[in-house]
Amino acid sequence: MRLPTPSVPTVAATALAACAAGVIGASSVFGILDNTADQLADYLGVEEVPQAAVATVRLLRPAYEPLKALSPSCTEALYPEFNEFNEWNDCSLLPRRVIWQPRLQPPLLIRQTMSKDNMWEASTGSAVWGGGIVLGRYMEALGAPFWEGKRVLELGTGTGLGSVTAAKLGAASVLATDRDPKVLALAAANAQANGAGGVVSTASLSWGRPEPQAAAGPLAQPWDVVIGADLTYNRDAWPVLFETIQAAQAPCLLSASERQPNELSSLQAAMSQAGLVFEAVDSPMRSGFGVDKVQLYWVTASGVERPATR
Repeated sequence: MRLPTPSVPTVAATALAACAAGVIGASSVFGILDNTADQLADYLGVEEVPQAAVATVRLLRPAYEPLKALSPSCTEALYPEFNEFNEWNDCSLLPRRVIWQPRLQPPLLIRQTMSKDNMWEASTGSAVWGGGIVLGRYMEALGAPFWEGKRVLELGTGTGLGSVTAAKLGAASVLATDRDPKVLALAAANAQANGAGGVVSTASLSWGRPEPQAAAGPLAQPWDVVIGADLTYNRDAWPVLFETIQAAQAPCLLSASERQPNELSSLQAAMSQAGLVFEAVDSPMRSGFGVDKVQLYWVTASGVERPATR
């Protein structure tokens, strides 16, 4: 049974409470301040929400965004990109994400260019996804001695989170690669904003075996470690991803998210069939999506050794 239509102050107070709950209680609310009147009514359990109340709720957005960015729902990868009602997790729509890593101070501040207005058209690389949070936390857990002096190649860099993390942990040089020039510009801006601009550079890279004329390209350079997060959502791209890992001739730390049934088991079978050797490693997260649906792998091509991490 639904309650009577609430007043504007009641709706506004409820929305602000939901904002605070995002920080205090890891609220699973998905984008309440961008919802339509009908969605707000469903959330509040009422028949109808006045348009004036909806407008008031939206006025709270300046307070909501920084609160949401600090909430465990965004910083700990507690929730998937979509919930069971196919609503979008608005962590990926925030203008900036706060990335907490215990050994890195201050926390990283990563700009995103995906928004409510362009979320269906924007590149997937314009936002941080759950697999990227897990990858960065595991990289940090390996410790600075593991990364110090290493040459790191990131595939599908997106916002540049993985590359910035490697640089802040002491990598000697990091190359952030992607196909989208706008994404590469975003990664470069995030590296500069987080004090990693002198270590992180960017380059365009299309996956697959490099052509003979690409002798001076990214895959022809010597690398100590390859990293990548949320690269496996498109199964059609698995073969060229595997070819890229093989061509890099370096151990690859891969963070993969399971968004379809049996996706990770299919990925493992495909890697084996491609001649890659993989070893699953435990998630550094404690609960939620980052543990339940994200898997980290060390992936190596024939003749490439997995690095010592203990």
